Amino acid sequence: MSSKSLLTSPVQSRSLTQSQILQMEGLSLENHIGSVLIITEEGDVIYATESLRDQLEKLAEDTVDSSSMPQEISLIFQVLQQCRNQFPNQNWAIEFDIFTKGAIALRIRSRWLKLEGFDKPCLSIVLEDRQHMVQDIILDEVQDWGLTPREREVWLLYQDGCTYSQIAKKLYITINTVKKHMRSVHAKRRTQSNDFG
Repeated sequence: MSSKSLLTSPVQSRSLTQSQILQMEGLSLENHIGSVLIITEEGDVIYATESLRDQLEKLAEDTVDSSSMPQEISLIFQVLQQCRNQFPNQNWAIEFDIFTKGAIALRIRSRWLKLEGFDKPCLSIVLEDRQHMVQDIILDEVQDWGLTPREREVWLLYQDGCTYSQIAKKLYITINTVKKHMRSVHAKRRTQSNDFG
């Protein structure tokens, strides 16, 4: 794979048809959320979503040379190429989570993709910020349940793994107040689930 930087260089190296772009955008939709990168067998980047640079910068935090392709992406590319060479009749995919130095959890999904207009398969790589995705889900729940601003703060800290004692210290409230807010949150959750049940 070429060592050109995805963080500083243009991300599309050839013009793509509208049909190909729709096919690639479907990848993003089928995976719900994430940054999509498509690489040819030769290692040329042919497509990348706007959010990709942010995700790659999170990986580059753990890399000595942040101007080159993150080592994780290069390794995925090499492994899937080797698998394809040794087992040409099988379609290989890799999915795993990476925890960066900044404690950011990134899920990486990669597989070979047959794109319209390309003779050889291209590698699709989808990067998801797991914490960001979980936060979005929690914020959607909070909005659906109609929580007060304080209940929202308590619930987000609780979902982030804080104990009642830690929540009380962070919000400068008593543990009994935390318990009161949590009872209210659970009551609103039950009401919401009963409305849809």
